[in-house]
Amino acid sequence: MPDRRRSCLCLLALLACALSARTQEPPPLVPLVLPALVAEGEVPAPPADPLTELMKRVTNLESELKKSKQKAVDAGKKPTINWMMQIQADSVWSNQDEANRAAVGSLPDGSAIRRARFGMFGDYGPLEYRIAMDFALAGRPSFIDVFIGLNDVPGLGRVRVGHFFEPFSLEQYSQNRFVTFLERSLPTEPIAPGRNFGLMANNTFADESGTWAIGVFRTDSDSFGEDAGNDFRSAVTGRATYLAWYDEATAGRDLLHLGVAYSARATKNDQVRFAVRPEVRLGATEPNIPNFVDTGRIPATFYQLVGIESLLVRGPFSAQSEYVLVPLDTKSSGAVYFQSWYIMGSVFLTGENRAYRRSTGTLERILPRRDFIRPDTRSIGCGPGAWELAVRISHLDLNNGDIRGGRLTDLTVGLNWYLNPYTRLTANYIRAFQTPRTGPEGTADFYGIRVNFDF
Repeated sequence: MPDRRRSCLCLLALLACALSARTQEPPPLVPLVLPALVAEGEVPAPPADPLTELMKRVTNLESELKKSKQKAVDAGKKPTINWMMQIQADSVWSNQDEANRAAVGSLPDGSAIRRARFGMFGDYGPLEYRIAMDFALAGRPSFIDVFIGLNDVPGLGRVRVGHFFEPFSLEQYSQNRFVTFLERSLPTEPIAPGRNFGLMANNTFADESGTWAIGVFRTDSDSFGEDAGNDFRSAVTGRATYLAWYDEATAGRDLLHLGVAYSARATKNDQVRFAVRPEVRLGATEPNIPNFVDTGRIPATFYQLVGIESLLVRGPFSAQSEYVLVPLDTKSSGAVYFQSWYIMGSVFLTGENRAYRRSTGTLERILPRRDFIRPDTRSIGCGPGAWELAVRISHLDLNNGDIRGGRLTDLTVGLNWYLNPYTRLTANYIRAFQTPRTGPEGTADFYGIRVNFDF
């Protein structure tokens, strides 16, 4: 009991001392004056109050945040900018029999940059734009996609004007980096139209189960998108596709795509020519792989293209085919009909599947399950990548009526190794069976490899 009383008395004494010290005036602060730094008669300012300094910092921080928000608002008022790039390096070796050598001459071997592309794209609200150049095509550089578009147009969807692909053919309308083989098939290039200057509208329907596209184009724009002259030389091209079957649960690992396309085309200078090489080339170099079939210049003012297409994907397996009919109204031989087709199949040995873009009804980028090269590590061999084995047979017949352009059939076997979504190694063997305009049938063999990187 005495110990408890003694503790209470001590606590009261300490509290009284604290209260008395609080009521007394604090002793004046005597500043420490350094003779070497402070002149005689000058008294340095007392140190700043920490609370005042803290408030100043908070005020400065609020000001910087306001400036950052304003910059973000200003940036939102400007068009976005995204960059794209593609590099394809090819090497090709060839062999031929005597009949083929007599028909087309000696075939070259060599290496070349097949594509070297650089560009930008972006949007400004509903507006979109793209400008891309290729420094490996004959124009050096050449226009690729150079256009301005408007999205979400009532009843039309997207409207685009400029230089871009006409909507014809599944393989032709898809980007080259998503095509399975080194080159597109015989019915598509150069039978199907490529990029030309024009105006196009396209949209989807039935919850993106179908697509349609239609446009008016110049018949034969040059490598800078230009086509001038005194005659009409225009074309109307359209395409419609439909997904007869699409597995929503697997995002298209199983699907069936069907499509049709049509183009009515006025000729340039009242003549048209179809000259086609096998499904291989050496960039824009000379000498290059020559044309194996050639109609020569045919007097005509108008011709048509009619195409049908299909794509079946069942997990890692896929089958794809197209047929193109070319009705041509000639001035000297009446109506003639050329035709071309291909059928191909592929299988992913590592379990991936062909990818599909529903908004345009075209092929899309392959995504390996486990990349061989990953961006988050400096090591390689993180996974196997994606391995695809494919085979294709293509046929082109330019013989009809009085026109004897020849026939060409290509058998292609290909192996693709996708190291990651943006890097691919491709190896193709092409066996070309040629029936020339004159002379016996001949054959040629081509071996091609490619390294592709794009983003």
